[in-house]
Amino acid sequence: MDKDFEKAVALLKDGKVEDALSILNKLISAAPQNADYISERGVIYFHQGNLEASIKEMDKAVELQPEKSYRYSSRAYILGHAGMTKKAIEDYKKAIELDPEDAVAHNNLGLLEEKLGYEEQAKRRFEIADSLVNEDKVGGRSDQEILGKALEGRNIQKEIDNTEEESVWTVLKSLNSKEGRKSFGKFLRSGFKQT
Repeated sequence: MDKDFEKAVALLKDGKVEDALSILNKLISAAPQNADYISERGVIYFHQGNLEASIKEMDKAVELQPEKSYRYSSRAYILGHAGMTKKAIEDYKKAIELDPEDAVAHNNLGLLEEKLGYEEQAKRRFEIADSLVNEDKVGGRSDQEILGKALEGRNIQKEIDNTEEESVWTVLKSLNSKEGRKSFGKFLRSGFKQT
């Protein structure tokens, strides 16, 4: 089944969402408790604009692997996109509790805190994220060892960003620097229009 899963992920990255979904549906039918398959299907639902189904899949993945920070961080990203900022913050905090070295979670939590006006908290999160990125190019993700098999860490935010055209999420790529965050602030003030 691993080859089929890898094929589904590759299809998703190539923008062949329906083909990837077909494979994942078959995999989930055969292994309904596999959090990786369920989470990936949640990413597909996100791409299709079905946030409710996406969140349900992420909820199930968290339920299956509550000790994996990646599950919370992935769900937080979707929740944030769905406008559920406070719930997304809770999930990023849980992800950081489980993996304090996850620079992406720190950065994204900072963005949400900044959105709610918690400037000082956000600033501390950005500083932590910057220092972690400088220390560890992997950016955390120590929790990705599943069933004794070390897996390459995945950055769902980066993957989603790479599959979308110019949008809000493409701006998020540069947020690991002070200049990037400053540019993002201008972007928000401009009403989500890139200049």
